[in-house]
Amino acid sequence: MNLNPQKLEMKKIFLLVLALSSALIGFASSHSSEGLIVAMATPVTDVEAIAKWAGQYDRKFMMQMLNGLDIFSDLTVDRNVSRHGKLLPKFTAKSGMRPLDLDVETNGRKERTLSGRKLHVEDCMKLFKIVPEELIESFLADMVAPGAVQIPFAQWFWAREMEKLSSEINDNFYHSEFHADAPDFNAASTYSAGDYVKFTDSNFYKCLSNTNAGESPTSHVAKWEEANGFVCFDGPAKIFADEITAGNISPIATGAITNTNALDKMELMYQNMTSAHRKKGGAFLVSEDTFWNYVKHEQDVFGATNTSSSGDGRKYIYGSNKKWEIVPTTWQDNSSRVIVDVQRANLRVGTTIIGKGGPTIGKIVPTVHGYLTSAKWLLGFEIADLEPLYLNDQP
Repeated sequence: MNLNPQKLEMKKIFLLVLALSSALIGFASSHSSEGLIVAMATPVTDVEAIAKWAGQYDRKFMMQMLNGLDIFSDLTVDRNVSRHGKLLPKFTAKSGMRPLDLDVETNGRKERTLSGRKLHVEDCMKLFKIVPEELIESFLADMVAPGAVQIPFAQWFWAREMEKLSSEINDNFYHSEFHADAPDFNAASTYSAGDYVKFTDSNFYKCLSNTNAGESPTSHVAKWEEANGFVCFDGPAKIFADEITAGNISPIATGAITNTNALDKMELMYQNMTSAHRKKGGAFLVSEDTFWNYVKHEQDVFGATNTSSSGDGRKYIYGSNKKWEIVPTTWQDNSSRVIVDVQRANLRVGTTIIGKGGPTIGKIVPTVHGYLTSAKWLLGFEIADLEPLYLNDQP
């Protein structure tokens, strides 16, 4: 029976797709582009390939993901913190200088103190539902792009997932607030803005505006927001706010930082530091918005003396002999907080990369079309010492 031209064309397309699909399955099972040929004789499903890659390299690509975080570049990282936490000791020697007196043998007071804060890490996870057929088109698009490096489908998949996870951690880090122990939602209760609950769908929610009884995350969506990514541990914003409220940190009053005053506000903070701290050097950590306000104000102040390169190089506090750099961060989001980190050693991020607490991909659970699994890791934040920490009064 003769087929009309349209059906012949459809048959050609079908055969081409079938051939390409066979090649992709083989490609996914290999560890190099050469596997495209070898795998034709060794059939393996995309699901098996993704699972095998996770089993072989999960610790490696999870560690690469964590070490590649912007917060790990900008802050001091402790990579061996257990679930019991890690003490950040502070040694303080008391003053005792005086004229020589052979009749005096003791100072009559305590010579030194050893204190410290504790860096805690909390368990975090992300669940993955993987259906390879949903990803093939994106994979093909990446592989045929000019200059694309040919990699196995499984490697491509986990690289994309780790990129997304890295972005989530960076975006949620600053405003995180531990509420993994939030109470279950109670329909008979009323909630105030700022309250957290765990709803019947197993997700965590933050109340945005006061509710009446029965107003749930599903019935009154505008009054709630999902907060899963923000409730794993206490981030900088939470810890700073708590210490300011407790009177342990006195913020420097800068007021709003704009593109007409940013340079002056940074110098104000610098001048409010002790001479001993200024000599040590460090960084003024700011959001990208605050940084660009600084660049714009600097351009306006120095006007005709500016060149095109002035807005591209590193920025330093004027008069600091380049000991104090103004560093834009991606993880401070839209915050106007200026964080002065003396010697860039006072703000600590904790995780664990060894032993049972190390980052890993969890158990593979097959489904009809793919499988389910999870990534697990530990993460936390703490200030090592409040005394050399300077903050402005903007949240």
